[in-house]
Amino acid sequence: MTETLPQPRPPEPGRPLDGGPAPVPRPAPEPPAPPRRRDAYFDNVKFFLILLVVVGHVWEVLRTNSHAVDAAYTVVYGFHMPVFVFVSGYFARGFMRSTDKFRVIFPTLVVPYVIFAVLYRLQLVFIRGNDFRLHELFRPQFLMWFLVALVLWRLSAPLWGHLRHPVAVSVALSLVAGSWSFNTDSTLCRAAGLLPFFVLGLTIRPEIALAPRDRGWTRWAGFAVLVAALPAAYVWERGTVVPKIAHGVLLWNRGYEHMHFSAVEGMAYRLLAMVLAVVLGTAFLAAVPRGRAWYTALGTRTMYVYLLHGLIVKTLDYGGVFDAHFFDTPAGVVAATLGALAAGVLLGTAPVQRLTHWAIEPKGRWLLKPSHGRT
Repeated sequence: MTETLPQPRPPEPGRPLDGGPAPVPRPAPEPPAPPRRRDAYFDNVKFFLILLVVVGHVWEVLRTNSHAVDAAYTVVYGFHMPVFVFVSGYFARGFMRSTDKFRVIFPTLVVPYVIFAVLYRLQLVFIRGNDFRLHELFRPQFLMWFLVALVLWRLSAPLWGHLRHPVAVSVALSLVAGSWSFNTDSTLCRAAGLLPFFVLGLTIRPEIALAPRDRGWTRWAGFAVLVAALPAAYVWERGTVVPKIAHGVLLWNRGYEHMHFSAVEGMAYRLLAMVLAVVLGTAFLAAVPRGRAWYTALGTRTMYVYLLHGLIVKTLDYGGVFDAHFFDTPAGVVAATLGALAAGVLLGTAPVQRLTHWAIEPKGRWLLKPSHGRT
């Protein structure tokens, strides 16, 4: 009888055949995180802000003698650019944390600035007949100051994170800067004057920044404040109850001396303009709709609207279109305002983005060194 040999035992699950220690099971790879969804609220904020920018620039060149238009202009300029700067600071927080963020400044701001600085300057040459001067070619023209200021603000971002009271320091710098000699340059004057709003956006806690939208009653309160500001501005513009103040205070483009203020008067008026901007700006942020709408996607293309609408406004202005008597009438003002709103919407559409992408979002990264995976 043949002896039956014992059969080897099958290995235990997960244990190697040689009897060595069982390998540690590897955890299953985590699924990739879903892409971060854009906040519809801030895209809505940017959409309505850029419409106000377009309308404000049209009102600026109408040269109407209407107190009502001047009052609306005062209300819009009382808050729209400070809020735009605040939002720019809010979305520039990465510049405080990562040096690699500075890599985007050149392709997204410097290259478009060069392109549009040339275009705006050539408008003066070919439409108005100005002499071509090479040294003026890249000088900030019309609305180009904002790109220069944005570069300066973003470069300063790491500094503010090291200060105990960054907003207070920036306010002090803004007040003092109004009396400095560089105020002969309107770009530097605006960059210094509006600096506190950028620093506020850069350093504010998100829960405070979002507070105006998180309570239902604030929307109606915001509308009420903005509506009430119109008759108050009308009274101000009339100059019969309170002294009328030069628009340069709200444009942030002149120093105290150029507005014929003493240093103390200028600081008081600039501080008043900051308070006005905070009150009206908070009311505006509260009034903006929260959810997604047809215009939400347009709020992602505000740089297109900003840079392109100026070419249209200045072409009409230099060509004498706004000098027509029709635009001195209420019907003309309404028509120009509706046209500005329509242009703001049109310039934010996807077809315009595809046509002008080369100039506003140029492929400038080839000019940069490789980042070597730094964060």
